[in-house]
Amino acid sequence: MNNFTVEFNRLENIIFPSFLEWDNCVLLSQQKESELPTHFSSNQFVSDRTAFEADYNHIHLNDIFDEGVHPDLILNIGIKILEVWTAVLYKEFNGLRKFMLILSYDAEEVVLRFYNVRKNEVPWLDSAKLDSYLDGLMLIEI
Repeated sequence: MNNFTVEFNRLENIIFPSFLEWDNCVLLSQQKESELPTHFSSNQFVSDRTAFEADYNHIHLNDIFDEGVHPDLILNIGIKILEVWTAVLYKEFNGLRKFMLILSYDAEEVVLRFYNVRKNEVPWLDSAKLDSYLDGLMLIEI
């Protein structure tokens, strides 16, 4: 049996997510909320709210587990977490907002993220060019 430890205090907000609305953005409630500015302001790295959400709402799942945990196991956990995020976002915002949820996997690292799909902003991920991405991707649109 493959034993490993998990920093539950870092995982709790991820597997039991709550989302907050901040300046027309939907954000995963995290410990870094205290660092949020009073309002959104674009800069050279974050051009719009979509980019801000994609950055703020990304989680490197491997950082939460011991180094010895096989990446495929983390991938399976990531898929389940993304399913939970989908259900909670659907329940909280159904009909009010559209979201793109993304799991990326490069055989080592698992990254989860989501953002609002906005008509007036360019999507963070161009789903028409999925073949050009090197990482494996799982996309959920709600």
